[in-house]
Amino acid sequence: MFKQKTLALVAATLVGLMAQGAAQAASVDSDAGFAAAKRVTFNSLEGLFLPDPVEVGLVETGSSVLLTSGFSTELGANNRDLGENGLWGARGNPIDGLVDTPTGSGNFVATASEGLRFDFNQGVDGIGAYLNQYRAEGAANSITLSAYGQNGALLESFNYSISTPFDSYNEGQFLGFKRDAADIYAFSVTGGNVSLDNLSFTTAVPEPESYALMALGLGLLAAVAKRRRA
Repeated sequence: MFKQKTLALVAATLVGLMAQGAAQAASVDSDAGFAAAKRVTFNSLEGLFLPDPVEVGLVETGSSVLLTSGFSTELGANNRDLGENGLWGARGNPIDGLVDTPTGSGNFVATASEGLRFDFNQGVDGIGAYLNQYRAEGAANSITLSAYGQNGALLESFNYSISTPFDSYNEGQFLGFKRDAADIYAFSVTGGNVSLDNLSFTTAVPEPESYALMALGLGLLAAVAKRRRA
């Protein structure tokens, strides 16, 4: 009877752990939850065009972030004409929350149609970046953001259209994902003529309740093993 009850408790505990670990995702359009994030500014990578994957995160964040893109991607570009969306990344003070570089030159990734993909060497629970996109007069634009798990499976994806005034300067939108578990291992941005700066990512810190629940499960497993030995 003891064994049956204990096994039932262990099963219930494991189910609880699994339910708690099932990540829920939400798209974010603000950097409010990224105050303590690791941040890739691309400041030390001036004017580099990308025919091959390149490491962009290790120096600034201590974590490996591998950027894969196409031949038209310029890493560390210092300005971009965004058409009807204005001008972004040129010299001057940051506007609307965009973080400029210490020298006043906005360093960011700019790409055409190939898209940008960032792969991480460890799971993160939050990922985002400041984004804008070239917009032709009278036309809409679209950016697709996607998050992928460790096995390459798509976790979440959403489309977003960015529209800023034609005479705006350094305006854009912080976009990304927040999840309940650190299970994001890659992040991609696709869309024509996209500009990206300040890639930010966070790693989940387990709540005290999570530790307590896990300890309970381990304790019950130990009790079962002890009972069997007896």
